[in-house]
Amino acid sequence: MKRTFAVVALAAVLAACSTTTPPTEPAVALPEAWYAPPLAHQGSGQNLAQWWNQFDDPVLTGFIQSAQTLSPSIAAARAQVFAARASLAGVQSAAGPQVSVLANASRGETPGQQPLGNSLSAGAQMSWALDVWGGQAASAQRARAQQDAANAGWHEARVLVASEVAQLYFAHRLCLAQLAVASSDRDSRAATANANAQSERAGLTAPAVAALARASGADAASRTEQQAEQCERQLKSLVALTGLAEPELRAQLAAAPGLPASPRLEAMLAVSAVPAEVIRQRPDVYRAQRDLVAASEGVGVARAALLPSLSLSGNVLRNRFSSGGITTSFNSWSVGPLTLSLPVIGRAGLRASADAAVAQYDAAGAAYAGTLRRAVAEVEQALVSLASLRQRVDATQTAVEGYTRSFNATEARYRVGLANLNELEEARRLKLNADSSAVTLQQERINAWISLYVALGGGFDPLDTLNASKEPS
Repeated sequence: MKRTFAVVALAAVLAACSTTTPPTEPAVALPEAWYAPPLAHQGSGQNLAQWWNQFDDPVLTGFIQSAQTLSPSIAAARAQVFAARASLAGVQSAAGPQVSVLANASRGETPGQQPLGNSLSAGAQMSWALDVWGGQAASAQRARAQQDAANAGWHEARVLVASEVAQLYFAHRLCLAQLAVASSDRDSRAATANANAQSERAGLTAPAVAALARASGADAASRTEQQAEQCERQLKSLVALTGLAEPELRAQLAAAPGLPASPRLEAMLAVSAVPAEVIRQRPDVYRAQRDLVAASEGVGVARAALLPSLSLSGNVLRNRFSSGGITTSFNSWSVGPLTLSLPVIGRAGLRASADAAVAQYDAAGAAYAGTLRRAVAEVEQALVSLASLRQRVDATQTAVEGYTRSFNATEARYRVGLANLNELEEARRLKLNADSSAVTLQQERINAWISLYVALGGGFDPLDTLNASKEPS
């Protein structure tokens, strides 16, 4: 017994040893500050987990909730979370002692030693594969890292669905604004075409001039129909994303609040000055880092498989033997055998598995570094876009006001015969372009802010435990 416990104690000491694993934080050069122009106004960076609420638009919030409930990508990500949790639980359970209940029954005799009789026994049998080289601990760490990566993937899927719905929602509403611009232009050109048609019939307008007016009206009508088609197509896409009935979705869109103004957009968000602090809050960066950890622990698992393994077993039994009308009952127990196993034949396959694990680690490290660089670039690009759009706002507004005054003046001159139709159409074209550019600029600004939210991680916090079993909100 003393020898047995001495061997067990030695096994416990060896269990503290572990195979070496590659580093999980490779050196990746990141800038110390953003080179893009900073935000003009610093708002709050809190509660970005539901950044769409910052737009203060209940219709948008409802659409996003509906889309997240139906999204197949979110459902798949949530299933991966469940699978990762189950895998971790299985690994943790397999690493500890295993206990099973057993029962045996037999009838027989041993000539010259044991008469014919019945033998019954019941009890528990224990076994424990000792983690001598840390392979089981590495396997558990790998499973835990995979669960963390799955959690981050679930959050990332929610953010991407929210951004897709938000961009489509605002695109549709601004498409309607463009439709209003096109309709106003169509009506204006139609009125001019009608006036010229009447003047032509009276012999006061040349046929070529009347034809030009009709062509201009037809072109405006075609442009308006094309814009209406685009808006309808976007609405159908919203129906598919949200799963709402089309009449209900149209009713909600009709009751939507006004579009967010530029000052409100500017005050909605703050960006930390240190890039490393920002990008580590992104779920894709965290997921790539946890994938790297899982790959590193996988190397440890593969290397441990090349080393000797140690297992201990034992049992506790209640035995009963009956023969010739005499019944005997007694207890028995045993500790052992203590088994040491070293793979000899087939080590080439185990070495190949270790080499494959190292190659997977190298690939995960390259992917992690690439994700970091891409994250920095996406934030930089979003900041550049916002800075450029801020500079274009005043110029676009000036253009709209100037071309509107010019068109109104030219139209007034045209009515009294002081301007020809070509001058009117040119002024109208410039006004239409300016009005359309203003709407397009507003859409670009909203999309840039949505892109910045996504680039900042959408409120993901690696320190929080993500409960992916709940329905996304």
